[in-house]
Amino acid sequence: MMLKDKKIIFAGCSFTYGHGLWHYTKEEGLPKDDKVIHYHEFPESLYFMENNRFARLVSNHFGVKEVLKPTTSGCDEVSLYFIKELFGLREPAEWAKVRVNYDEVSHLIFQTSFLDRCGLFENGKRKQIIDFEKNTFNPRFDEGNLGMFWEKLKLFYYNEIQNLFEFLEEKNIKCYMIAMDDDYRDLIEKDEYMMKRFIEIEYDGKTFNNFRSLSDYNQKLIICNDTDFFDNPPKDLHPGLEWHRIISDSIIKKLESDLS
Repeated sequence: MMLKDKKIIFAGCSFTYGHGLWHYTKEEGLPKDDKVIHYHEFPESLYFMENNRFARLVSNHFGVKEVLKPTTSGCDEVSLYFIKELFGLREPAEWAKVRVNYDEVSHLIFQTSFLDRCGLFENGKRKQIIDFEKNTFNPRFDEGNLGMFWEKLKLFYYNEIQNLFEFLEEKNIKCYMIAMDDDYRDLIEKDEYMMKRFIEIEYDGKTFNNFRSLSDYNQKLIICNDTDFFDNPPKDLHPGLEWHRIISDSIIKKLESDLS
């Protein structure tokens, strides 16, 4: 099914960006680890990455254009900023280099990332999980305080994501979540609205709730373990080519099911 003249927004971290897929070109001079590369250095390898990440595979299937954050890495906090900036809801723009109108977009695919990268502002100060972990700079570590902050952080970003979904769906943009880990799983399972919009990953006759469980099941899906393709795999823990095909197939199946 085609979505003529529409765009799909893909928000996420380095996994959505396609970090590391350039290794599959085996271009001479590429770093042998997970260092970022740039167009002026390796244009062919970055072109390959853009054409083989799951965002492009999904977009090609539906005949649309994809919209992504132009840089690698990220977290749910940054993804929320990026999406709001795309629609002009946050100024000045830090993460979005383009603007889109609501009627240009058919879908949003929100890839959750590592929650401990996100922060909360309390009393004018941004706090993260690292501020509560035991280290030489935090001698009064309290596991109870860490647990309470984690729950507060989780609930805050879950609600922020859901509120954004509800807002965009009022603009006729269908929203979906695909997960890095199980951070929000307990909340999702109690929430019919989000469960309907959650994309499960199908592979090898099994169903996975998140990227981590998929990679644990078959570690060769990670670049540094892909000995089927590389004689000496790069030291890069990002997903490989086959992983991106698996994710794209799962997204396509969910969207087609809802479009039919």
